[in-house]
Amino acid sequence: MNYKYILAVVSAILIFGGVLAGSTYATVGGSSFIYDFKYNPQDESIYYKSFSESGRGCPPELIKLSLVSGGPQVVYSCDDGEKLTQNSGSVSPAVDLLINNITSNFKNLTSIDLKRNKISIDVRFVNYDKFSPGDSYIKSANFIVSVYQENKKTLDFAATGCNIEQPFVFAGYAIPGFDKKIALLLSTKGDCMEGGYINETMRIVGGLNVLDKTPIPNYYKNNSALIPNEGTLVIFESTEQGNIFTNTTPDINTNATPKNADNNVSNSRNINFYLVGIFVA
Repeated sequence: MNYKYILAVVSAILIFGGVLAGSTYATVGGSSFIYDFKYNPQDESIYYKSFSESGRGCPPELIKLSLVSGGPQVVYSCDDGEKLTQNSGSVSPAVDLLINNITSNFKNLTSIDLKRNKISIDVRFVNYDKFSPGDSYIKSANFIVSVYQENKKTLDFAATGCNIEQPFVFAGYAIPGFDKKIALLLSTKGDCMEGGYINETMRIVGGLNVLDKTPIPNYYKNNSALIPNEGTLVIFESTEQGNIFTNTTPDINTNATPKNADNNVSNSRNINFYLVGIFVA
């Protein structure tokens, strides 16, 4: 058996495979979900768990979102969780227990009906991000989300996605002690990597009228993608929001259309695997 020949072939396959992986932008990404929403009146912040399915395999993190500054902050990180699991020999149960102890005295947020509270949302396309200038493959798409109550705008914020045909799912949560603020959860495809991964984020929406805080029965958000229910809004990018109209002309400098963004990556990956098969044969 010619071992030098076998070694040369294996080495060539590894090198060639690395080039192909680079050309298809291989990642170790994954979806990220947030859940277990609680309010701490001591620091006026919402606390929640964040779970990522990325390649690193982090245990749940604890994040807090200030009602004052509106910015998220990591309270218990992936690094903290990994140190704990190394010492305890278990994975998520030990981390979940520790986080639950931190938030045990906090107050639960309750899911409310956005439509009953006359809240509407408009999603407007802005532009595309690519892997490099002149590239035909789209990494992500940028959007502006506008929140209204009875056609009065209360908030604008930026969001990322993959294409203009994807759905954006929103859920509202009442905050104990507040009648003019809610927490708004957004669940949507956050990029185009490997077909796109779900990314969930939360924003504080203020300036609202008195709210109907009737909770949605038999509903609990866990560490998976938000499932639409009778109180959520499923929004698509549109030129119309109630009586308010916007111009959402796509970026004419984009080389790849949003409809083909996922297909381009998939087709390129299939071609590369086919080439590897020919090379090995």
